[in-house]
Amino acid sequence: LILLSGCSGDSTTQPLPDPEFEPLTPVNPQPTGDRLFGITVSESSLGFSSDFAVAQQAGIQTAELALAWDAVETSEGVYQDPDGLLAATSFYAGHGIKVMLTFAVINTSQTTTPAYLDGLDWNDATLMTAFNNMANFVLTTLPDEVQLAGISIGNEVNYILQGDEWTHYGEFLASAMSNIAEFDATLKVGVKTTVHDGLFGNDGNRIKTLNTDTDVVMLNYYHMDGQYQIRPPYLVHNEFNNMVSEFPGRDVWLTEVGFQSGSEHCQSSEDLQASLFHEMFTAWDTYRYSISYVMIDWLHDASEVQIAEWADYYGSSDPAFLEYLGTLGVRTADGEDKNAWIQIKVEANARGWINPAPAFANKTTSRSQ
Repeated sequence: LILLSGCSGDSTTQPLPDPEFEPLTPVNPQPTGDRLFGITVSESSLGFSSDFAVAQQAGIQTAELALAWDAVETSEGVYQDPDGLLAATSFYAGHGIKVMLTFAVINTSQTTTPAYLDGLDWNDATLMTAFNNMANFVLTTLPDEVQLAGISIGNEVNYILQGDEWTHYGEFLASAMSNIAEFDATLKVGVKTTVHDGLFGNDGNRIKTLNTDTDVVMLNYYHMDGQYQIRPPYLVHNEFNNMVSEFPGRDVWLTEVGFQSGSEHCQSSEDLQASLFHEMFTAWDTYRYSISYVMIDWLHDASEVQIAEWADYYGSSDPAFLEYLGTLGVRTADGEDKNAWIQIKVEANARGWINPAPAFANKTTSRSQ
């Protein structure tokens, strides 16, 4: 899902925050240290400038830019800055925000390789060279002042790769990492895969093998079952422990973290969404020496127009899936705070992403849980 794509049209219906909502008190909050925290600034009806200013209220340090390969390389050896997105990253640099760059060569349900490379395996020399040339164009076109937090080679690749493709993609990934290291050896490079249906599923061993030589382990974490129904908040701690245990001694990045609030199909609510973020920050403190990066997906719920576009992109009309996508925001599509956004700001304040950290009353519960 590509950052900076605007939302338009009618918004999904979401209740306003409960005026009696009391955020949970952060539990033994730990200083930020070297941890990086971000929120995908999905747009509301108010526009990006207003939305970015809101995201800054939580002290974000990083934002993501996802690029489809064929949006950059329009024909063999012909490159462009798609919609000026590369140049636009200077905006983040001007606000002290690092950019997480994702080369979405695989983007969950589709590949984005240019048409002239159709039919080639991921480890084909022609394809690997073509990717490296495209990546070099992007890296040299980014404004000099832009700081990269890291680079992912693919997004949720486990939904596409089958059989021998895992080995082929591992060779492709190694080639890409070697090329990027020649550009800047300090850049952290990895590949985004999922936790549920991925690391905790049938592809777990393949994901661990794929990450053998990555600089960091990149995981997308959505706390739900196979029917897109939200799972109990207390399980967040167990799952953080399990993620870290699968990669002992490694630096784990949670490159997407999201909890939907939809109630009709996903069995969630605004209170439950807020409670899940409370548990997430608490668990992150516990595993702060193993997990150094968290990116929340995302700031605003999706409009009905955006949801329709996603239904077409993913080829799914499953109402639970679409409710999950549409209610991941911590604010409504019209730019109103949901309870989760109130909770996130309290958690960020307590840990020092926003200074000074406030004092808290002895609130230990939120409304109905």
